[in-house]
Amino acid sequence: MNLHDLFPDTARVQEGELVVGGFPVSALADELGTPLVVYCEQTLRERARAFRRGAPHALLFYSVKAFPNVAILRLLAEEGLGAEVSTLGELAFARQAGLLGDRLVLDGNNKADEELAAGVEAGCLIVVDAVDDLERGAAAGAQRVLVRVTPGIDADTHVAIATGHAGSKFGLPPEQAMAAIGQARELGLQVVGLHVHTGSQLLDLGAERMTIDWLAGFAAECRAELGWVPELVDVGGGLGIRYLPDDPVLPPETFARAVADRLARAWTLHGLPLPTLALEPGRSLVGPAGLTVYRVGVVKQASDTLTYVAVDGGMSDNPRPQLYGARYVALLANRAEEAPTGTYAVCGKHCESGDVLIERASLPHPRRGDLLAVPSTGAYTLAMGSNYNAVPRPAAVLVGAGKARLIRRRETVADLLAFEP
Repeated sequence: MNLHDLFPDTARVQEGELVVGGFPVSALADELGTPLVVYCEQTLRERARAFRRGAPHALLFYSVKAFPNVAILRLLAEEGLGAEVSTLGELAFARQAGLLGDRLVLDGNNKADEELAAGVEAGCLIVVDAVDDLERGAAAGAQRVLVRVTPGIDADTHVAIATGHAGSKFGLPPEQAMAAIGQARELGLQVVGLHVHTGSQLLDLGAERMTIDWLAGFAAECRAELGWVPELVDVGGGLGIRYLPDDPVLPPETFARAVADRLARAWTLHGLPLPTLALEPGRSLVGPAGLTVYRVGVVKQASDTLTYVAVDGGMSDNPRPQLYGARYVALLANRAEEAPTGTYAVCGKHCESGDVLIERASLPHPRRGDLLAVPSTGAYTLAMGSNYNAVPRPAAVLVGAGKARLIRRRETVADLLAFEP
């Protein structure tokens, strides 16, 4: 496996430079500026279809937090996906994309009254994450709900993105979840099923299988104690992606099929009627479909063993290295056929020593004006970005079918000043 395997499906090297969706990256950068996030339409569609092939009868909801964008929501809706949202803002993106009713799931550990009201008005399936969601949800007119339960299973992932462990801020411990199901029914709510999420960036099936097995046992207890069984089981998202060439590979089709098969097996073992499965992919849809293009500025030898390559973005458009210790690779998009001549630290332009995007990138000797392309940046990068140092956030472009379509315009300093009274 090599570096180029991490780029979107349509990525090619032609005449010495990186081309995505038929467009030279240099042409996109010259027209739209840098930093620039480039999304590949073919990759987005193929990954959505892979989930469908793996679990053809499952409900699929794109987890909007990975990258809130109306154009991408519309594209995924064309592939049959709804949306999972957790805030008023994410719901607004989904509604702007034309999604309503049973194509929406409203999650979140601290839903405000206005979020619940907006979710009910949009016809969302409401996820009960805390006991006070029940009475407030009923008062808002909620009809159909899922109860989120925390199984106490530790996933092999970074502590900041684990969610199914005991003590998680998300969901209810088993005894509280069972009580919430009973209380919801007393309030006249239709408890459609259960919700669970093990964690994010999962690259093996162990924790997910354990969670499904546990959930089947919990459902059996609900039948014994409450005379209730779930019609729908939403196991969240969590499928990881490759960021480095030696990362393990877990394709969406394999993941979805394994989850569906495990659910059928576990429910059958407990003699339970098979529920509808729901999945909430986010990172695994948009992450591999996106790359970020930066322009190289200063190249500075800081010591005998350390040379910095500074780019025109950094932690404001991708804070994952600072938050999670995330690791990336890169290539010079305009010199893509040249062999590496050394190892360089790629840093951003921000006033933090920790603003380092890649600690060791193997590159041809970079020069001012070169274009640095970083793959696997379509999820949780720009979505988690900021305006630190009053830096406007990048544009995003969608390439495919012979078109390059701007799907998020570049912010300007005037945009930032517009918030000042």
